[in-house]
Amino acid sequence: MKTIKSLLLLIGFVLTVSFANQTSKNDKIDKHISTPKESVPAITFKSPDKAYISAAKSVGITGQNWESPEFISSAMPNVYKFSHSYTLHKGDYVLNLEKAEKQLDLNEIIIQEFDGPISSKDFLMNRMQNHNAVILQNGKVVHEHYGNGLNEFSTHLDMSVSKSFTSMAAAIVADQGKIDMDAKVTLYLPELKGTAFEEATVQEVADMRTAVVLAAGTTEKYWDTRLSDAQGYYGEEASEPYKNGTKDFFQLITERQPYKMGEKYDYQDVNSEVLGAVVDAVTGEPFAKVLAEDLLQKVGIAADAHFMSDKKGLCMGSTGMNMATKDLARVGLLFLNEGKNAKGEQVLPKKYVNELWEGNDLVRSAWKLSKESKLAEGYYKDQFRMLEINGNRYLAMIGVNGQMCVMHKETNSVIALNGAYPMAETPRFASMQFYQFVPAIIDALNE
Repeated sequence: MKTIKSLLLLIGFVLTVSFANQTSKNDKIDKHISTPKESVPAITFKSPDKAYISAAKSVGITGQNWESPEFISSAMPNVYKFSHSYTLHKGDYVLNLEKAEKQLDLNEIIIQEFDGPISSKDFLMNRMQNHNAVILQNGKVVHEHYGNGLNEFSTHLDMSVSKSFTSMAAAIVADQGKIDMDAKVTLYLPELKGTAFEEATVQEVADMRTAVVLAAGTTEKYWDTRLSDAQGYYGEEASEPYKNGTKDFFQLITERQPYKMGEKYDYQDVNSEVLGAVVDAVTGEPFAKVLAEDLLQKVGIAADAHFMSDKKGLCMGSTGMNMATKDLARVGLLFLNEGKNAKGEQVLPKKYVNELWEGNDLVRSAWKLSKESKLAEGYYKDQFRMLEINGNRYLAMIGVNGQMCVMHKETNSVIALNGAYPMAETPRFASMQFYQFVPAIIDALNE
């Protein structure tokens, strides 16, 4: 018994030392990409964090298995440390979010489940495996909680919420006249000639209306895992065959489904990666810099964010954002104010934001051909979903394991969640999100 106790104490000591050394040894700046202010860079490029990887390995977590049901909750706060990444530094301006006089009590908001009534708190924390939640109405906090050892400044992997940030970077740069969204993507990425993207416009890529053919994934990893390998998403070792990182994966995509270009919406990560590469090509810098300087610092985030990248510095546009949940909610406010921040500055183009809310015939028609049309009426535009359910319209950034930022105009509200649901793309989880939890919150806000 003493031997077991001694072993446990030793493991605890090793972990403590590893994480303590993490700051001193691995938070060193590898490369300043931009220095808009002499004292603070906009973004910092970092290599995988060896101390963190060692500490994680001591409990069985590796770059290859962190996303497994056993480890995903433990890994979510620091996934970016397994890969190359950019730190997106916060600026001097921080948007103060005041607490509303009336707070939502999730214990009192009841959800009707298949086995009977349950409080929305229990439903969210236990059945949806939620870690953090921040709910805003009229720009004020009506509810917030943080679990899994996190607080309001702690980052969390946002999974496919990241796609919406890639789109925001493209919208900002397009508004500067550097991208024509109706131009062929090969105008900016000539290396895509001869691939399945050759006839696609940048807008069709942004709307995921390319219907390219990818290799089949697995039940656990339903996407083309060659993309993850090229990115180094599950550790750098898998990227070794891809000398140019993510861009080598683009060359493998040569076939399309039997639809006209732009006709069908099909949710495929590679579109987000191509969109991010376009931004990099026209600016000559990582699109993380656009996000830091032209979006997050103007929004007034309170904590540094992190965006995972491949070894060549191309951000993982489909899945790389790691940020504080409260900061995600701050970004959500832009979409309730036509792209303006709390100071009245136009951060996102007004036209871009309005078109997300309005949609068009092309994206509505393309949605009807997708498997997601079975979930709800709506459309997918510029890496955002519009879901129209039971009379409500939700503009949403959505991640696969319970990460989301939902904007609802009628209640002037933002619902930002981060969690670690252990299975990907299940009908059950989609139903829990948009047919049970979100409507219950919206009803409570309407009272």
